[in-house]
Amino acid sequence: MDIESLIRRKKELGITNQQLAQISGISLGTVNKIFSGATRSPQNDTMNALVSALGLDFYQYRPGSRADVICEPSSAYQMDRNSGIYTLDDYDSLPDEVRAELIDGYLVFMEAPSVRHQEIIGELYYCIRHHIKKAKGSCKVILSPVDVQLDNDDRTVVQPDLLIVCDRGKSDGHRIHGAPDYVAEVVSAGSRKRDYLVKLNKYWTAGVREYWIIDPDGRKVTVYEFGEQEENFQMQTYTFQDKIPVSTCTGLVIDFSELDL
Repeated sequence: MDIESLIRRKKELGITNQQLAQISGISLGTVNKIFSGATRSPQNDTMNALVSALGLDFYQYRPGSRADVICEPSSAYQMDRNSGIYTLDDYDSLPDEVRAELIDGYLVFMEAPSVRHQEIIGELYYCIRHHIKKAKGSCKVILSPVDVQLDNDDRTVVQPDLLIVCDRGKSDGHRIHGAPDYVAEVVSAGSRKRDYLVKLNKYWTAGVREYWIIDPDGRKVTVYEFGEQEENFQMQTYTFQDKIPVSTCTGLVIDFSELDL
């Protein structure tokens, strides 16, 4: 992967060097040197992190021994033989017992969530729903599994662990069409790269306003707020002992130290 490809992709996403540094975990100084041409031979690990942060390695995933991986199309299901990718029709034809997401034409097969995962999402759902009901708000908080046709096309359907939708017109009673206002994902060992890189880019570009990644092992919550202007992008990391504001719901602050976790 050459620098020109990275520059083109960064322009497509409309992100700054500072935002790219936050997403990739590479220092801003190093990112600036690479994109200015000052560093002509970056380290492989650095380049891999930038490639992943820009979503350019997404199509290089290959089936592995785990169920929770992004897989190439196979003959198990019908697919578009010309483009070599799955479509919404293929996704809808999956057996009911198969848990999967469709991301840019690639199927992601998922394992059943852990008890810990469900405990966290259950506590979060209760706090948000209670606040909305008390405030007589119009937004809806919804638990997974629910299909979200994120880009309103036939190549992507995701199932966030928890979401808030304030425009009820986005729901047809079957699935959500377009970006939710708020999304929360509980990260696991198998979903870490997808949640922190692939889905981060997808949610950001689709128009999600607020994205939480909850890490039970690290006992931390990374909160991304995507403003309409790129300079309004914000990222902050909290612990399970902190009080975390939910910007999507005015006045709601979730005290993680008081949750039954």
